[in-house]
This record gives sequence, C-alpha cells and structure tokens, in this order.
Amino acid sequence: MKKEVKGLMGGKVRVITQVFCVLVLTLSMSLAAAVSVIAADFPSISPTTAQYNLDDPAEVVTALTWGVASSIVAVTDDDGHTLTQGLGSDYIVLVKHLIVLDNYLKNELKDIGDSVELIMRFDVGAATLNITAIGTQPSISPTTAQYNLNSPADVKTTVTWGIATSVASVVDDEGHTLTGSEYSVTAITPGVSADVTIRSGAYLAGMLTDIGDDVALTIRFNVGNQATFTVTATGTQPSISPTTGQYNIDSPADVTTTITWGTAASVASIVDDDGHTLTWMEYNVTPITAGVSASLTVRSSPYLAGKLTNIGDKVVLTIKFNLGNNATFEITATGVNAAVSPQTGNYDLDNLADAKTTITWNTATIVTSIVDDDGHALTGTEYTLTPVTPGVSANLTVLNSTYLAGKLTDIGDRVVLTIKFDLGADATFTVTAVGVQPRISPQTKDYDLDNPANAATTVTWGTATAIVSIVDDDRYTLVKDTDYTVTAINADSATLTILVEPYLEGKHIDIGDSVVLTIDFNVGTDATLTIASMGIQPSIFPVTADHDVLGRNNVATTIMWGSATKVVSIVDDKAYLLAEGMHYTVTNNTGVSANLTILSSTYLAGKLRSFGEKVVLTIGFDVGRDATLTITVPEVCFIATAAYGTPMAEEIQVLREFRDEYLLINPLGQALVDIYYGVSPPVAEFIIEHPSLKPVVRAGLLPAVAMSDVVVNTTRLEKMVIVGLLVLVSAAVAVWATRRRGRGPEYTRG
Repeated sequence: MKKEVKGLMGGKVRVITQVFCVLVLTLSMSLAAAVSVIAADFPSISPTTAQYNLDDPAEVVTALTWGVASSIVAVTDDDGHTLTQGLGSDYIVLVKHLIVLDNYLKNELKDIGDSVELIMRFDVGAATLNITAIGTQPSISPTTAQYNLNSPADVKTTVTWGIATSVASVVDDEGHTLTGSEYSVTAITPGVSADVTIRSGAYLAGMLTDIGDDVALTIRFNVGNQATFTVTATGTQPSISPTTGQYNIDSPADVTTTITWGTAASVASIVDDDGHTLTWMEYNVTPITAGVSASLTVRSSPYLAGKLTNIGDKVVLTIKFNLGNNATFEITATGVNAAVSPQTGNYDLDNLADAKTTITWNTATIVTSIVDDDGHALTGTEYTLTPVTPGVSANLTVLNSTYLAGKLTDIGDRVVLTIKFDLGADATFTVTAVGVQPRISPQTKDYDLDNPANAATTVTWGTATAIVSIVDDDRYTLVKDTDYTVTAINADSATLTILVEPYLEGKHIDIGDSVVLTIDFNVGTDATLTIASMGIQPSIFPVTADHDVLGRNNVATTIMWGSATKVVSIVDDKAYLLAEGMHYTVTNNTGVSANLTILSSTYLAGKLRSFGEKVVLTIGFDVGRDATLTITVPEVCFIATAAYGTPMAEEIQVLREFRDEYLLINPLGQALVDIYYGVSPPVAEFIIEHPSLKPVVRAGLLPAVAMSDVVVNTTRLEKMVIVGLLVLVSAAVAVWATRRRGRGPEYTRG
C-alpha cells in the first residue's frame, strides 16, 4: 500500500515540474519576441543634429524612420513653442523626411552659436533634433591706425561683414558712443565689406591732442562678435639744441638754444629746478623758420645774473611745449678760479719776517675771509692785501708780529690758511716754520766709577736759545745748577755739565749701567745724552776653601776691590744672610784689597759637620758683579785625625790609601765607609775633648794601621806569604785550643 502511494505521489510531482518548466520557457520566448518587435518598430530620425548656416540660410532636413509610428503628432522647440506644419509655416513632412523651413529658422537662429532643440512627437514614440547656427564672424582690418598730428586726417578701417550686415554702434574707451557725424560706414562690396571712417574734425581732433594719446573704439555689429579699433596720435617730438649752455660770470650774457618744433607749435612754460616759472621778461622765443624752428633766449638780466652767482652754479630749465615731450636745458656758470702763488711759504725762526704770496683774481674780485686750520678767522690786523695790478692780482701778506710769531713757535710747525673769495673755489697757503736744529756733541760720555767726574758735552744752539728741561730714563727731571749747569761758550754754543755730586753719585750707577738724558730745547727737536759707567769688577781669591770640622778653622779669602769699596751682603745657598762681625769679618782693607774671613765658631761649625758637605756663599759688593766662595768639608778620617792630632800623620795616610784602594772599590766597602763617616764625627769630638784618650785610641788603631800597611805596601807574593803564615798561625792556635779543652776534665778530676 505504501509503495503504491509513494509511486502515485512521485508521478504527480514529475508532471507538475514538467508543466512549470514549459510555462517558464514559453513566457521567456514571448518576452524576447515582444522586445525585438518594440525595438525594431520605434520611430527615429537621422541625423539627430544639424547646422544652420547664417552665411547661406537653407532648410534643415532629417530622415524619418517610422517604425510602428504612422504620423507626427507635434513638433515643439525648447522654448515650448509648437511649430506649425505647412509650406508657408515652420516645417513639412515629405514621406520619410522632416524639413524645418527657413521661415522658422531665420527667426530662431540669428547669431553664430545660437541653437534650438526640436522635439518630434509621433503617434507612437518621439525623437529630438538639435540645430546650431554657424557662420563667419565680422572682422576689421587693420585693427590699429595712426592719427598724425602734423597732418590731421580721418582714420579708416575695413569691415568684412561675415554674418553681420551693419554696424550697430561705435563706443570709445571712455564710454562715449560715437554719433553719425563722428564716423561713417561706406559699402565697398555690398554684403561683403565696407569702410568704417572715424572723422578727424568731429571726433579725433578733440580726442587725440598730444603725441602718444590713443583711443580704443569698440565696433559692435548687428550680428557676431564686436571688434576693437585702436587709434594712436603720432607726430614729431619737439627738441632743443644744444641741451646745455654756459653762463660766463666774467662776461655775463644771455644764453640761447634752438627749438625744433616738430609737432609742437609753442612753448607753454619754462620752470627751473627750484620750481620757479620763468616770466616773459626772463626769456623769449624768436622764430627762425616759421613752424619749423625758433630761438629760445634765457635772459642774463633779470634771471641768470641773480640765479648763477658763483663758478659751478647751475640751473636746470624744463621747457614744456603745447604738444610733445618736455625738453631740458641746463645752464652752468663758468669762470676762472682765483689762484695763489706760491702756495707754500717758510717762516724762518732765525730771521722772523712776514709770509707773502700773490693772488691772481681771475673771476674773483675780493678775499672774503682767511681761516687757519684751527678754525681761527684772521682779522685785518693779521694780514694785508696790496694790489699789484688792479682787478688782476694782489699781494697777500700774513703778518709776523700779530699772527705768525704766536702761531709758529717751533721748527716744523705749520699753519694752513684757507683763502675764501667772493667767486670761485677756495685757495690754500701753507706756512711752515724753519730753522737750525739744536744738537750736542758728544752724545755719549763715560763715567769712571774708579775716578768719578762730571760729564760734559757741547751744545750747538742752532735756532734754540735755551734748555727747557733735562729728564732721565727714570723720568726724573734734573734741577738746573744742582744736577747740571749750562755755561756759554759763545753766542752759538754752550757747555752742558752733568754734575757728579749730587746727581751721578746719587744714581748709584753700577759697572755697565747707563743713564739716558733727554734734553728739551725751547725750539727744535730734543737731543739725547747717554752716560755709561765703567770700572774694574771686584773679585776674590781663592774662590774655594776647605773647612776642617775637627780643627774648626776659619776660612779666609782675599778680596780685590776693583771699583768696589765694600761688601754689602753675603748670602749662602740656603738664602741665609750672614752678619758682618758675627759670621764674617773684612780686615786689612788697603783700598785695593782686603781679607774676608768666614768664622767657624759662629757659622761654619753649625753649617758643615760631615765629609762632603759644602756651602756656597754669594758676596755682594757696592759696585760690580757678585763673587762666589765655595767652602767644602774635605775627606778625613775623623777618629784617627783626633787621635794623632793632624790629618797629615803617616798612619792616617796609610788608612786613607787602604780606604781608597780596597774599600771604595766594592759595594760592601762603600757601605762600611758611609757608616764610619756617619758615626765617627761625635766620637772624634769626644776624643778631642778628652786628650788623655788619644794614646789609648792610637794603640787600638795599631792593628788596623799595621794590616793596612801590609796590604797597601807589599807585593802580591808577600801578601800570599803573610796570608799563609796567618793561616798556619790560626790553625796552630785552633789545635792548641782544642787540645786544651780536651784536657780540661782531667785537670779537674786531679
């Protein structure tokens, strides 16, 4: 049962599915057929755009494909106007063509670029046709022209009409619309071209009045773009020649230049560079060739004579014409500057006199002032002017008594006088003081410290008459008649003496020192006197000495004074200053030499205590170089010297040789020697203080002296024999000592 039901249900589903697929396929095929029919049968036009030529107006035709449509219901433009069908109307339909008639187009499309959109409604469907107006723009040629102010005339340009047929208006760049009397349009080829004439008399003459003026005229047509016509005024610029002139102050006269009028006809005004407008009394214009040239004369009086008053003055005149550019006329005042000769003069301090020069006036007539380089204006009492040739030259005298004597007081002084004239440039006159420089001879002197004396030199005065001051190189100003004297030899010379007392002695000059004196005169340059000291250097002998620390001896040396007279200080190498009488003495002073003794008890004993120590003493003198004395502790055997009483004892010499030849040649021996020298001085002092110990110490030293003598004073073979004997003796003693110790108990037991 279930199988049957299941089979039945399955069959029904298959049937339903098959029926549904058939229905879908049928519907799809029907829609496709309908779409094809609709697409193929809608009405259309071709072309959908067209042009309407304004140069050659004609109907516009488009082809119709009716499709399923059978008629045009209406044609409407983009202004909403419905076109009328018919031959005398807006369009017609001829079977398969739609013709838009010129009756409609000429009213709708009037200018290039105008367009109309026509919508054609069919009984089934619609189509659109766009029509655009085309054509040739109107133009002019040339677009520029010149209006010659020299020969004014009408100005023309040619219009090529293109689509236009007339000029609607002409407007200039000031917004003025030209009237029929100001321009005209004359056909050349009707419908093609025409002349546009701009009238000179009625328009251009009043509009273009100067060279370079221009006007831009906008020509507007009934159809098409506007055109621009620019008219420029031309002509010949006025000029002058020459453009510069000279006004001679020596012979004043009018100044003239020639005007070439060009387009201009008159001088409108003349204005100078101070803004003054010249009047008819200050210049005039005289025709040369009428309308071509004229002479312009600038009057000396009343204008130039008051304007140009000095050489080099100038005036720039701007000449303005009725037409054209301005011209410039520059007039310069000329003349000859005054001169002085000579331009320099000398003022002799040995023979005082006025200073003179000659003035050549040239254009100038008077001296207005004389000013020196300190800004002082000379008065009438300080100079004079005396004519040589009236109006030509004069003598200028600068007076000695009232001016130069107070101004020029030393050789080389000078004054520059600036002479100012009523006309022309200044002149200068330079006056320089001259004379003979003072001098001294000799310029160097020796000062002998061994035989002090005054230092003298001879002054040759030259222009000078006195010594004002003498200053040394320490800036000390010497006092006349105390430090120096001046004694006349004759009117031209004198003796200058630098006194030994108090000046030279007071300077404490040392050997080799010098003093430089600057001598200032009342006139002229300074002189220099150099005084150099000389003498014999002090010295000592000997310059080295030994100090016996055991004998505590004083140390003496001999001083040779030379130029020195005393010891001023003695300082050791530790900067300790020794005191005379306490640490040292100077005795037996003969003026040539003396004995210098360095005391042991108060100085050396505390300063030098061990072998090798030394002290360096610097001896300063009142004059000359220092001297140096070096004191050293010599090499001595302290204990042996104390025992034998002298370092020269034969035993000490043997010990010294043993030390030098055997101990100091090896490190161990050197160490023993150093220890000995370190500890022996106190022992030696104790022995010296206790003389009774000397024999004991000498006895104790005998073995050492004997051994040292053997070592020092024997040959090698002898040394070997002695050493062998000592060994045998030592061995015998050792055997004896051993046997003695071996028998000891027996002796005890017995």
